[in-house]
Amino acid sequence: KTMTMKKLQSCTGLEETSGLRTKKFVAVTETVVVEQDEFTSTKASKVYMRNTGSSSTEFFYVAKHASAAASDTDAETIGKLYGGDWMLIPYAADVNITVAPSTTNAMTLEWIVFVE
Repeated sequence: KTMTMKKLQSCTGLEETSGLRTKKFVAVTETVVVEQDEFTSTKASKVYMRNTGSSSTEFFYVAKHASAAASDTDAETIGKLYGGDWMLIPYAADVNITVAPSTTNAMTLEWIVFVE
């Protein structure tokens, strides 16, 4: 239920965030939600994302690099966030994180970046 995210090789907790961000999607268009040039830390940052919905069939594709639905070699799909799903991943601030909804039905994503 609780955790302390710490700076790299330190007992000191992470002190900065991007702030909680929320976006409502109504199209299947890929959208960059975390831009690599927004953050300068390449150490122990973390990204939290949550699909605020409850659908077991509608989801967000989550990808690093260019496109959440791409098959090119630069993009890599991390996974799918179904309604109520969340993820917490390490982030080196070296790539964009992109999402794409699976449907045109209204869906909401929330995310926050914890920065070293």
